Amino acid sequence: MKPRFALFALLPIALFLLPAGVFWVDRSIAEGEVPRNVSIAGIDVSGLSYDDAMLTIQAYERQLQTTPAVFTVNEHPFRLDPSSVSVEADEVAAVEEAITQRTEGGPISRFWSWLGGFSKPVDVHLPIFMDREAIDDQLAIWQDVAIPNPAYEGSVAVVNSAVVVEYPQAGEQLEMATSAEIVVETLSVLPGREARLPVVDHQPKVTNSDVDSAAVQVRRMINSDVILTNNDIGYSQTFTTDEVARAVYTEISTDPVEVSILLDEAVVRDLLEPHRSEFELPPVSAQFKAKISNSEVYFIPGRYGTTMNAPAVTEELLKAAQGSKTGPFPVSQGDEPRLTNEEAEAYGPMGLVSKFTTNTPGRNRVHNIHLMADTVDEHVVFPGQTFSINEVVGQRTEKKGYLEDCAIINGAVVCEGHPANIGGGVSQFSTTFYNAVFYGCYEDVEHKPHSLYFPKYPEVIEATMGYPSPDVKFRNNTDAPVIIRTAYTDSTVTVLFYGNNGGKTCTAEWGERTNPEEWETVYVSAQDEELDLRPGQEKQVQSGINGFTQTVTRIIKQPDGTKERERTWTWRYVTQDKKIAVHACMVTGEPVNCPVPLPSVVGMEYVAAQDKLGASGYGVNTVWETTESESKHGVVLSMDPGSGTYLRPGATVTISVGVYEAPPTTTTPPTTAPPDPPDPPDPPETTTTTAPPAEEPAPPPPDDGGG
Repeated sequence: MKPRFALFALLPIALFLLPAGVFWVDRSIAEGEVPRNVSIAGIDVSGLSYDDAMLTIQAYERQLQTTPAVFTVNEHPFRLDPSSVSVEADEVAAVEEAITQRTEGGPISRFWSWLGGFSKPVDVHLPIFMDREAIDDQLAIWQDVAIPNPAYEGSVAVVNSAVVVEYPQAGEQLEMATSAEIVVETLSVLPGREARLPVVDHQPKVTNSDVDSAAVQVRRMINSDVILTNNDIGYSQTFTTDEVARAVYTEISTDPVEVSILLDEAVVRDLLEPHRSEFELPPVSAQFKAKISNSEVYFIPGRYGTTMNAPAVTEELLKAAQGSKTGPFPVSQGDEPRLTNEEAEAYGPMGLVSKFTTNTPGRNRVHNIHLMADTVDEHVVFPGQTFSINEVVGQRTEKKGYLEDCAIINGAVVCEGHPANIGGGVSQFSTTFYNAVFYGCYEDVEHKPHSLYFPKYPEVIEATMGYPSPDVKFRNNTDAPVIIRTAYTDSTVTVLFYGNNGGKTCTAEWGERTNPEEWETVYVSAQDEELDLRPGQEKQVQSGINGFTQTVTRIIKQPDGTKERERTWTWRYVTQDKKIAVHACMVTGEPVNCPVPLPSVVGMEYVAAQDKLGASGYGVNTVWETTESESKHGVVLSMDPGSGTYLRPGATVTISVGVYEAPPTTTTPPTTAPPDPPDPPDPPETTTTTAPPAEEPAPPPPDDGGG
């Protein structure tokens, strides 16, 4: 009895475990598929994978989009292409919902849902979307075509600048809201794509008085021009009566009853388009200014850029047309300026931080210094930025107005004939600028002292200039902008830095000069210096400058009185020898084949003149010249070159000797006469010697290294 009882006791468990086992096997096999007996919009998708279910529903969507529907209005059939109202289905949402059917809850709940799949179908809704405005437009067209006596709420329009009124009238019309729903329902399914739309009698709610009142307002709107102005950007636009008339239209509503007078934004946009460049402006940054006269620092407010705002202009134009005929011209905020007014204000108070002045002798160099100062003036260096003179000024060229002046080239002062001389002298400005950097406690990024020392500049705290280098650069290492100002007179140039360096002050501490080297005197050829000097003459063409090594340390004093030895700079100034120009034969210090002055033989007897010139080492070329004076017979009349001319020995001197021929009546021969000369040869070609140019004093060495 006990075994049989146990068998009967296990039977219910076996009956449960058998379908449960089938359930787990079935669900394992069907993992990732749509469960059994599930459809979407009546389309069976059970057992399909996600991708296959998507393809099935997408095919159904294409049928919805391509199968026309027919709607009847007052016995007039109208065929509607679903694409004209943008029919679309959300197949993704439907398939995702379908594939999750019968999977809710725990194991027991899913088991019973699985069992229900054999007898209980599930149909998932397929969301369908359409363009409701396009449906309303289509209904309005059908109503105009199919209803011969349509109800009409009246209208007010402007035609050729004249107000045209149409009054309300009773009649029939489509029941628009109901008809729209019928269209949506019909296009959401495939079978039965035909429907009749309801037509009802309608009594207008708008009265003739409502229409007349609106017409009066429209006439007033278009009776004169309208002007909109924006004072912030200095812009004004006039809209003529014809332009306003083009934009006016009315809309009539019945709940509540209202005749609205509006302007067409698209028309207004077209009216604005030709003027876009006049009111669409780039942003303007706030600008810092510093007055040298009183050290006042202030900023000129900037503004954001502006762009077209057609909706706002349309709104203000409507108000102005209905009112005073004037109003504001609104614009939208465009790009942000590099420096906003709020950012400028946030920098706080500023004033004069440092100032330095140097003297400016000369003419061309002063012109160049002033030109560079004008270029740099009023530049603003914001916190963290690096300022470069060369970057701002660029290469100094004649096209930019720079003139030629002295410059240090390869360690020597050159005053003309080199490209670097264009803009010469601007190192005076760079030195002045660098001292403003140094004493303003700003960060020195780049500077190079001159190779030669000029006493007018502070040792090491001075700077030469070239292009693209050497350069003068500094970084604004403070929390406030640096406003650079320059000023000059005929004899001085000044650089001023305005800002706020936190109250620091800087001073310089120089060391003792070391490694001194004195200049020497050297002799150079006057010809090389383009000078005309005779033996024994000399001219200084370059002054001597001693060389030495120097250091300078910047001492920073904080507002609380503490001091910091911030940095030490070391520089070696080279020696410049004193140059004396002499005749080329005297360069070695001892005369070597030097020319001597030519003695005069004019007025001497021919033979004596020959002897004297020959004794001095000169060759003689004789030219016979007829004379009417018996006393000049056989006498030297002239010589070429003239006496006093410096000639080297061996040079040829041409002398002209007089020959007297007695008149025919005269029989007495001269008491003294030179031996009869042979027939004189053809006179030699006359050699003309051009005198050297007048001597000009050598230019003094410059006060700095130039540009």
